[in-house]
Amino acid sequence: MNGMISRLRAFFVTTWHKNKILVKPCLVMFLIYLVGVSAIILANVHFADDVARTNFGYSGWTGFSRYTTTILAYGMHADGYLTNIAPLPQLIAIAILAVSSVLMIYAVVGKSVFLGSAKKWIWYLIAVIPLGLSPYMLECLAYQYDAPYMALSILFAVIPLLFSKSRRWIFALAIFVGVIVICTTYQAAVGILPMLIVVVAVKKWNENKNTRKLENLKFVLFSAVVFVVSLLVFQKILMKPRDSYASNSLPEFQDLLNVFWGHLQEYFSHVIGDFKVLWLVLIAMVCVGFVVVFVMRSRRKKMVALFAGIAVVVFVGVMSFAFYAVLDKPLFATRAMYPFGVAIALLAIFAVTGGGVITYVMRIPTAILSWCFLVFALTFGNALKEQDIYRSDMQNMVISDLNEMQIMQDDHAKYIQVTGNLGYSPVIWHMPQEYKILDRLLMPTYSEYAPWMATKITEQSGFRNLFYNESVDLRDRDLPLLKETYFYDIRGDDEGILVLFKYPRRFDASY
Repeated sequence: MNGMISRLRAFFVTTWHKNKILVKPCLVMFLIYLVGVSAIILANVHFADDVARTNFGYSGWTGFSRYTTTILAYGMHADGYLTNIAPLPQLIAIAILAVSSVLMIYAVVGKSVFLGSAKKWIWYLIAVIPLGLSPYMLECLAYQYDAPYMALSILFAVIPLLFSKSRRWIFALAIFVGVIVICTTYQAAVGILPMLIVVVAVKKWNENKNTRKLENLKFVLFSAVVFVVSLLVFQKILMKPRDSYASNSLPEFQDLLNVFWGHLQEYFSHVIGDFKVLWLVLIAMVCVGFVVVFVMRSRRKKMVALFAGIAVVVFVGVMSFAFYAVLDKPLFATRAMYPFGVAIALLAIFAVTGGGVITYVMRIPTAILSWCFLVFALTFGNALKEQDIYRSDMQNMVISDLNEMQIMQDDHAKYIQVTGNLGYSPVIWHMPQEYKILDRLLMPTYSEYAPWMATKITEQSGFRNLFYNESVDLRDRDLPLLKETYFYDIRGDDEGILVLFKYPRRFDASY
């Protein structure tokens, strides 16, 4: 026993001495992410599911096969009842993202980049910022309960690459563990691992003409087989069938290709609609920069390298959404699209490694894009706070009106449903149309398809006879009008209360 402890101690001491050079980049990356997420943390908003979890302390993740999330949450909250311990989960999330960012640079570019001064590796950190601060990752970081586990899915997509030079069985085990953890934390990240494996293999093929014949192809095929087997183990043994607002079932085989292509088009149409024109231009420049650097560093025929570089860009983009696009009814919410930010970061890392003039040229769009995402992260955090204040005002107005109604004075139990359009705070709807992605990011804070407003009214009003039941739909009933205001109507009887918001201020509205 003592001998085993000694070997473990020696292993960790050796590992620390070999990799302590990564500590400073991780700390710098953590500070960058902390600044970016600071407005979200300071807003202290109960985002979507956070409302119910704060009120009732439940987990609710096992229904989505997120077992690792459930187990880790019980440990983090030190109980099966999950109290709100924000901002700790969000701080842990950005620490995980910081480590993931540095390890991705380490796995793809090599350890040597961190051996020099900060001037040598700071540009890699700037390039990798989209991994943690892309607009799609921001929704994940807004969750006060889910954030660390969503971040963990990225980390375990990167970790297997650290074992790529180990024995085959160790690398296979790393892929298997990585896939299982991803699929039991947040499945959206499952496409990140294949894109990293392919990029590492193609980079090695491109820059080393003397590699053994088919060595890189064998590496990719071996990784692909283990990856697919790992996915099948999850699907056949661990995955629970799910069919609600999203489904994890597959379409009929003969429809698979058409469904995949249609969903993939929808994902990229969201990207084009969500992102500002400047962001799209900068991303295009990063993609072009990747191809240029890829060709310049190639030891293969330049035309072959050109097609290979373009193929990598396409593959990385497709892998951002591929494993959701193949589902019968995938999730198109912004929180499901964060692998696209990882793809941007991966290409940006290469774009700043060219050497010579191209390096300095590509640093400009890369730095501007990262700065834009940092600024937008702060914008989103403050918009989240403004919207929460506005929502709270609307909520209090409804509670006040209900409190004055004679129908609420008895003890007869009533169900409440909130529907319609709450609208946005004037701070938000005054913003330019280019910030339309806020419409998608802020929707989870209130939606007629989600119970958050109704939950807030029932739990924070003090009414003992008012309840929310998602199985009860009051919109089909001819309920009498009890109160009419500019912002909402209240209809109801002895059994149900329907609050219909009618304030049409959204980004797609005309004023």
